Amino acid sequence: MGRASGLREAFTVGVEEEYQLVDDVAGELRSRARDVLAFDWSAEIRGELQETTLEIGTHVCTSMEAVEKELKRLRLQVAATAAAHDLRIVAAGVHPFSRWEGHERSREARYVRIEREYGRIARDEHNFGMHIHVAVPERLDRITLLNAVRGYIPHLVALSCSSPFYEGEDTGYASYRLILWRRWPGNGVPPRLESAEEYRRYVNVLLRARAIPDERSIYWSVRPHAIYPTLEFRATDACPRAEDAAAIAALARALVVAAAQGRLPEWAPPGFSSGAAHALLAENEWRAARDGLDAWLVVPDAPDARVPVREAIRGLAAQVAPTLESLGDGAAVERIDALLERGNAADRMRQVYRDSGDLGVVVRWLAGETLLGVGLDRRREQREAA
Repeated sequence: MGRASGLREAFTVGVEEEYQLVDDVAGELRSRARDVLAFDWSAEIRGELQETTLEIGTHVCTSMEAVEKELKRLRLQVAATAAAHDLRIVAAGVHPFSRWEGHERSREARYVRIEREYGRIARDEHNFGMHIHVAVPERLDRITLLNAVRGYIPHLVALSCSSPFYEGEDTGYASYRLILWRRWPGNGVPPRLESAEEYRRYVNVLLRARAIPDERSIYWSVRPHAIYPTLEFRATDACPRAEDAAAIAALARALVVAAAQGRLPEWAPPGFSSGAAHALLAENEWRAARDGLDAWLVVPDAPDARVPVREAIRGLAAQVAPTLESLGDGAAVERIDALLERGNAADRMRQVYRDSGDLGVVVRWLAGETLLGVGLDRRREQREAA
């Protein structure tokens, strides 16, 4: 128990989620963040670039159960505040049918600068992600751990996909949010770095060149956070079910801890330079975004040089199972297996659409999934099934 407690306290975890604000009846995106924030007594809800978005961040957590409890508490808080304005919240990567035109953006100085700098992609980006922060003790080098965990971003992406529909059509992608996000500079799979010193030189040259205004503008799929002593996983879609979000966060934390324990070697396929390996990882991230849990990943030393992502995820979960157990999060393996059997949110959204033929029904379904277990569930039969 003492060892588990020590690991939990050393490698804490926190999650940020971005929620869509939608009309209670029509299900369309609404630019009402300012109105909702004016009624927030908790000071735990934040705005974002788009006025269609509200963001939360959990307290620092030491277990998967604590993350889930925090997410449900905060979803209840945001949903109750939004309901005062006849709005609902949705946790999913993009809205299935609302377009970008006519929406408002934040007046906060940072976001005004972002819109001025990035133009159209800032104006039409209604993007709702889940960011997972894993604390790294000061004695450990975050760059060494970054080099190890970056090879497993596609696995996390495939589990979290929740954005197959965009502007009224099936995009052919499980996470179209990640495809939209690729338009921004400074994102995607991080490069392999030799040291913390090289990372600092990289950041400093961008700052000197005025290519970025601050370190926070490096948007890699996983990055050393500029303010907190964490590794921040940024590639995942917001997950409709809080229990899935918590399980994915537990897996991300286990990757960092396993890397610190020497149980997670770098993804370095033999016979390839670090540059070529980086290109293969970018290929795998794109494949996970396109096909979700039906994707296959490029694995050079596998038969036919590819492995189904479900098989890769199960193998990864088994690999880090001892670490999950040592953190007290052993139940995450069963949860991940259940998610693989049930399908990710993108799979289930497509099934809802096949059954209904109506993207409005899909939005209502997502709103219900977002509130499962928080105390505001509207569908008794689904609550009982969950």
